[in-house]
Amino acid sequence: MLSAVDSPWEDYDQTTPEERVRRTPRLTQSDFTKLLRSGTRVITLALHPIERYLIAAITTRPVMYALIFRMRLERVRQVLQRNPFTILQQEYNLLMAYARQPDGPGEIVIVRRPEDIEEALASPHKIAVILSIEGAHALGFEYRSYKFPNIRGFSYESFAPLTRETIRQRLDWAAEKGIHMITLLHMVYNHLGTPAKAVELRGPLRIIPNPFRSLKSIGHYRGLTAFGVHFVEEAYRRHILIDVKHCDHTTRQEIYEIAQDFKMPVIASHAAASGHSLRKRTSLIDRPKHRLRSNGFNPWDINLHDEDLISIARSGGLIGLIMDERVLAGERLLEATRAGEVHPMEPLFQQIRHIYTTLIEAGIPPEKALSTLCIGSDYDGFIDPLDAVPTVLEYPSVLLPELERFFEREYETFADTKLTPAQMAHSICFSNGVRFWKEFLTRKSQLSSPEQKPETLRQQA
Repeated sequence: MLSAVDSPWEDYDQTTPEERVRRTPRLTQSDFTKLLRSGTRVITLALHPIERYLIAAITTRPVMYALIFRMRLERVRQVLQRNPFTILQQEYNLLMAYARQPDGPGEIVIVRRPEDIEEALASPHKIAVILSIEGAHALGFEYRSYKFPNIRGFSYESFAPLTRETIRQRLDWAAEKGIHMITLLHMVYNHLGTPAKAVELRGPLRIIPNPFRSLKSIGHYRGLTAFGVHFVEEAYRRHILIDVKHCDHTTRQEIYEIAQDFKMPVIASHAAASGHSLRKRTSLIDRPKHRLRSNGFNPWDINLHDEDLISIARSGGLIGLIMDERVLAGERLLEATRAGEVHPMEPLFQQIRHIYTTLIEAGIPPEKALSTLCIGSDYDGFIDPLDAVPTVLEYPSVLLPELERFFEREYETFADTKLTPAQMAHSICFSNGVRFWKEFLTRKSQLSSPEQKPETLRQQA
């Protein structure tokens, strides 16, 4: 979507060092070329059309949205007029068109089997790509309780039918394309479940309606809808994982229950811990002051509470730690970080420390507690990354060695894992994620064998 970037292989960085530590359209954080240069070899790649409600709610002038987010005006017009499923298919086709580097030896391998990961790792020029979709709105299940802006010359594609049959058809498409994971929600209510508040708008951006307002159409209801339950169950029948990022706590808890029935692991792909138990939460309303006054975590409901951490670990799932500093920490801790009063990566360190100790206290074995964690950066999303790790290029030079030093300093906390500090750092940066996907894909291939009847998955999984 960036105005200066045409190919996922384009290593685009026209910034000064000061600008690199802030999200800027003059920079790509995780293009395929940077991934290869950094030694990043296995990724999950989320196909993600923007919710057209967000554009329609902001302004009737697409040029204003294009200026605010520095997107191509042509792209804004297209997203606004087209059903997101149309855009999703275009994004998939574009990715396939750029499977090979136009001017070099680079190549992506779309992962369908565990052997595909091994194929990519066997070559220095290949990247294993595990496909996902961020937001089920991308399959056409978008927020529809609004009117499209009246713009001369615009013709809008209608909403997809919200039916069980449409859900099954769209999930069949996803399974056929090799999609292994779907983030159920994104920024807006999508008639499947209720989202957590994800944005805090300041300054001139206060004119933009908070997407959380889309919940007004359903009143006080929170959680999965009947269509949402059907979507999650049908996804599991097709061996597609559900990512609980962007779901509110009620929706997350209901997904855990369904996942337990199907014996499926749960993913939080680019998340962080809230630092507290849901039972001790004094308010279910996320206000800016809660993050601004926090000396530790960002306590908002978009982050995982202690109960979430335990449920995901017990499911055999995976938590990808986001690199967005606003999600990792409260503002007072970030101010101390910027001032040099604490380690520049303390927002990330506190996450690892808290998640591990919370799982240990819940009776999760030490090695399993640590293996629940991996890196889930959200690079090239609209994030504000840690200053120390603004792109994937800092993975080998900053992230990995600093994690190793962190485990050395606090080895007593993690000693029961029986791993060395180097092994623990390597596990979070590489082996935990690779092992998870190999095991899941092996199981998926077994359950997808011709003799396996779909209707018996719930009993035999």
